[in-house]
Amino acid sequence: MKLSTRRRAVATLVAVLLIVGVTTACGGDEDPKEEVIPVAAGELGPDPFFAEALGRDREGLTPRSGGGVRPGSTPGLYGGTLNKSSCDKAALADFLTDRRNAKKATAWSRVRGIDIKNVRRYIRGLTPVLLRTDTLVRNHGFRNGVATIFESLLEAGIAVLVDRIGQPVVKCNCGNPLAAPSVSPGDVDTGSIPDAEWRDRYDRDRTTTVKPGKKPKRIGRFRLLDLDSGKGIGRTAGTDAARDVRLPAPPPLPPAGAGTGGPEPSDAAPSSAGPTRSEIVGTWESAGERVRVEERGPDTFTGRTASDNEVADGCVVEAGREIWTVNGSGPRYTGTVVSVDPQTCQDVERFDATWELTGTETLKVCATVAQQQGCNSLTRVTE
Repeated sequence: MKLSTRRRAVATLVAVLLIVGVTTACGGDEDPKEEVIPVAAGELGPDPFFAEALGRDREGLTPRSGGGVRPGSTPGLYGGTLNKSSCDKAALADFLTDRRNAKKATAWSRVRGIDIKNVRRYIRGLTPVLLRTDTLVRNHGFRNGVATIFESLLEAGIAVLVDRIGQPVVKCNCGNPLAAPSVSPGDVDTGSIPDAEWRDRYDRDRTTTVKPGKKPKRIGRFRLLDLDSGKGIGRTAGTDAARDVRLPAPPPLPPAGAGTGGPEPSDAAPSSAGPTRSEIVGTWESAGERVRVEERGPDTFTGRTASDNEVADGCVVEAGREIWTVNGSGPRYTGTVVSVDPQTCQDVERFDATWELTGTETLKVCATVAQQQGCNSLTRVTE
């Protein structure tokens, strides 16, 4: 393979790993470290979508116990102030529907996996809350006309918007869209945190990952802790806090992995027997782009794009195009991924790849191109 073709292959690894940027390159490590960028309360963080703050963090909030992997419906997982919203949803919607911000709106809606025409309605259905623990998320910024992607550790006190299953989906003060992270608190290598002060203070037992269970239920009313009074708040999903009601204080969050606030069974590590072969079958998503995995034979699968995806100007990878061949019975799989030349929009060649299931909801894909390994984590889409 000529050097120019190699460079194109590396550049278009975005097409073989789900039309999003390669998250890690590490010269061929089997388990590459993904850098975790910490963001303090009151800071916009890297690559903010918006220059003006659209929300108000609560600085100086001391993280409490209760970390680990938790569903967003956990009582007391989030905090707030009675009848006071920490996010300006109307300003966010106005910005994204302004024609002058079309590029940002397109990138933002793609991350959230929604049609740009539905942005205002989508935002209207979100709920403002404050993080009570340091929380891991998959953060998306905006730089040079495109969305950037990075694992991020958000400090307790940061204001976010959550969706109807309690998943943080927007960082309020900068408008960055968020998604579930590819790592859990116990998986974080402190060496992947670039800031020395944050490396010293990182405590996995006080750090939270919010992930939905296998069959998440829509939340009608969130049960928050009032950070001013210590009492409880009932906040109707999709409201701006104007309809808050006073409730008894929620119970203290139990330690990580303990009590009813711990992870649901689908969030637990896979058993030694491994998942059945069918668990990789389904639709997987990252940054709004989707791949549908279908069974082709005994322990063999194929991955096809679930929607049209623009790789470059004039090159669209159409829905239904096979980009993965997968073999195995899980939780680890091997196979190949397709490299696409953005100039001709034709397949270039196939590269070796691996897939690994964590529980049933997260699928990590790694491929090696030109002696560099790139990895991406996808989450299951409930259909």
